[in-house]
Amino acid sequence: MAEPKPYDEENTRLAIALLDDDERALEEILRLYGPDIKETLYKKFTLHLGVLTYEDIEDVLIIALHRLWDARKNYDDKKQSLRVWFYCIAENAARDVKKLGWHKASKLERHPGKDWLEDDPKCAAPEPVEVEVKKEESKEATDLKMVVSKLPDVQRRIVLADSVSRDDVASSADLAADLGIPVAYVKVYRQRAMATIRREMRKLGHNIP
Repeated sequence: MAEPKPYDEENTRLAIALLDDDERALEEILRLYGPDIKETLYKKFTLHLGVLTYEDIEDVLIIALHRLWDARKNYDDKKQSLRVWFYCIAENAARDVKKLGWHKASKLERHPGKDWLEDDPKCAAPEPVEVEVKKEESKEATDLKMVVSKLPDVQRRIVLADSVSRDDVASSADLAADLGIPVAYVKVYRQRAMATIRREMRKLGHNIP
């Protein structure tokens, strides 16, 4: 079913934030559209095709979010909403992960704002899915998200990459390549981030070792 136009004020606000290079828009896009898109990709690539795991789908969203940011200047709200655009970028990223694996797909040089149309001209808004209602987050989890969201961009991206890594931490070499910084800096930024998280969480009354 075609998505109604014009798109809502929230779409316009987020689009303007992206064009103004405001990275906070990424957090809102992931919060607003991420759950439905993740479940839709899970149904297609995991339950139906059986080629990706649920953890792979979570990796796909991270890759897609990076691609959306890199291609933000290509977004045209006259053609589709941010939700549709993000979904199509994510679906394209899922195909790349299926073919290449996570690390190669995360480094792939592409311009998803244009390429996904060439790859799948029929890409449309994902159908709404019923997501299992989760228990209310604990105060500690809520506070942790808030503290992480306030970290400097590089530190926040390292912490988020660590949080979804199958190992204890994400590869420093891969992070350095993705962030465009020396490998030695990754360890320093990670240590600074963890020190800040511990300090701020203790201020909020949490016993963080």
